[in-house]
Amino acid sequence: MNEQVERMWADPRFQLLADMDRLLTGDRIWAGMDWHYNPIHPVKYRPMAERVRTALDDLKREYGVSE
Repeated sequence: MNEQVERMWADPRFQLLADMDRLLTGDRIWAGMDWHYNPIHPVKYRPMAERVRTALDDLKREYGVSE
């Protein structure tokens, strides 16, 4: 692996986005002609929602943006 890829994988924001993508696409089922998405159970999405909110708050602090 090259250095840029290693740095990208080490970035916590990349990890968060990769985990979110896995959550959103993990419960899909091929329904013959198109994908069918099963509802995501709160046990799965609440921890992800909290991680996303924390990451957004960190980014706002990093750039000096207030709500």
